[in-house]
Amino acid sequence: MDPAFSLADYRRLLGRFYGYYVPLEARLVAWSRAEGRGIDYAERVKAPALERDLIALGETAETIAQLPRCAALPALATEAQGLGCLYVVEGSTLGGQVITRQLQKSLGLPPESGVAFFNGYGAETGARWKAFGAGLEDAAARLNQDDAIIAGANETFRTLGDWLIAK
Repeated sequence: MDPAFSLADYRRLLGRFYGYYVPLEARLVAWSRAEGRGIDYAERVKAPALERDLIALGETAETIAQLPRCAALPALATEAQGLGCLYVVEGSTLGGQVITRQLQKSLGLPPESGVAFFNGYGAETGARWKAFGAGLEDAAARLNQDDAIIAGANETFRTLGDWLIAK
């Protein structure tokens, strides 16, 4: 929202998100496909949108492949940890709708070319969040581990924040 936020700043930020989401999503896809999870995160991956945005902003497949990857990711050893992580990742699609409008206004970027990541699921974002939320509530009731789910969400927020501010 900073008026001094430039296209170069935005490209760097997307590169940092890419470096976090690529390794995290690989783990989330594997985690979500474990027996009994009832979630297939492969249908929700966001790294391809980040890659499209970076290419739309002038990066090449070669420069994207060379972006650093985060190694200090949240733990996904338990179902509760994974659910907490998913809460953060899926919940960010809601805030992304606000960010999309701001980027369109301040940087002149259309949703299909440069802000696909923040645009989430586009017009389907609300419905997909509701569907995820219902599944999360069912899983939380079954697990009865709200504190562990919240801890998983907090760890995801922490690791993402640490990665985004790292030099």
